[in-house]
Amino acid sequence: MTEIFKMPDIGEGMAEGDITDWLVKVGDVVKMDDPVAEVQNDKLMQEILSPYAGTVTKLFVDPNTTVSVGDPLIEFDGDGQGTAAAAPAAPASEPVTTAVTPAPVTEPATAPERPVVASNGQILAMPSVRHYAAEHHIDLSQVPATGRHGHITLNDVTNFAGSAPVVAATPGVPVTEVAQPVQSPVPEAAPAPVVAPTVTEGRQPMTPTRRAIANAMSAQNAAIPMVTNFDSVEVSKLVAHRQQFKQRVADEGIHLTYLAYAVKALAATAKKFPELNASVDMATHEIIYHEEVNMGIAVNAPAGLYVPVVANADAKSITVIAKEIAELADAVRHGTIKPAQMKGSTITISNLGSARGTWFTPIINGSDVAILGLGSILKEPIVNEKGELAVGQNMKLSLTYDHRLIDGMLGQTAMNYLKQLLADPAYMLMEV
Repeated sequence: MTEIFKMPDIGEGMAEGDITDWLVKVGDVVKMDDPVAEVQNDKLMQEILSPYAGTVTKLFVDPNTTVSVGDPLIEFDGDGQGTAAAAPAAPASEPVTTAVTPAPVTEPATAPERPVVASNGQILAMPSVRHYAAEHHIDLSQVPATGRHGHITLNDVTNFAGSAPVVAATPGVPVTEVAQPVQSPVPEAAPAPVVAPTVTEGRQPMTPTRRAIANAMSAQNAAIPMVTNFDSVEVSKLVAHRQQFKQRVADEGIHLTYLAYAVKALAATAKKFPELNASVDMATHEIIYHEEVNMGIAVNAPAGLYVPVVANADAKSITVIAKEIAELADAVRHGTIKPAQMKGSTITISNLGSARGTWFTPIINGSDVAILGLGSILKEPIVNEKGELAVGQNMKLSLTYDHRLIDGMLGQTAMNYLKQLLADPAYMLMEV
């Protein structure tokens, strides 16, 4: 019996997605729940699974094609002449059609295989893996593949290059961000390594991720009147506190970053100043105050900026926050982040400190009304409490807020409270 698998809704309210790669070709025998295509939706790459078992007799679209929900994708057990009307679309509620790229099931170890070439002539690898390989001048055709169905994973590439596995968290100042939608961390005192960009000429199509970022940033910038307050805070006590506890925390397998402190301090500030943890509904002219503080964390990946969320950040310890940030960053950089982990932020923090950045103007994320830009900690001359000239450690801060709800006085008052918390961890622990 001929079956037509149609594009399922793989995300809430999804209207379309990009078929970035087929994982099957005409003539392949597919079992139910086998992954058949990689789909880019918004900024998430996902595998879609087949709701049917049978032989692939037609692929309706070429790779790198944008497909609307309900459009035909694959004909099974037909004559290659299938049409959209041949069978109903697979229900979006069926779990088999909505799976996010799952972690491989633990199986007996097998020897690495040569990479598999997809129907479009490309090696099977996620875009982020291809990008990483291009930046490091690695020929993917030479990399042994250990991923499912002959996919090359990021670890395959880094191991082939003789480098250590990619680490999720960044020492020193927190997970890196990007000019807006994100980037990755580096060791504490060292500047972020400069990676030579891939040389291109002429016009190049945007990747699905870059297109989603561009659309989101343009919409936010056009709709929200944003104001940014720039400030700095002397954090010698914070630096000493982290130094005192980072080894103890490391013994538990957690890397203690300044970002974790900043998340805790910003969550406490959002609790004290609820306007920072709100949303504006202009359709009803209402302000929505959120009970929970769900902290969006800008994380950079080769494909672009992602903003996973630390839920209930105000109720979590600094060590728990540090652990979650590392796990989320790792999931982003290995392409295993799930849609649910990127939803529900109420306020966001973006870090350029690990790239040795100072002040910048971050763009507000989603329906939030505030975002904190975290810059470097720099040794600079200060006047101490005794009125003497001394060397201090100043952290650069940039707080962008929605002027429809937050006025300059409130924005600076909230910034001043945030600075008090960051300046003295003992005071932070007393307050939160």
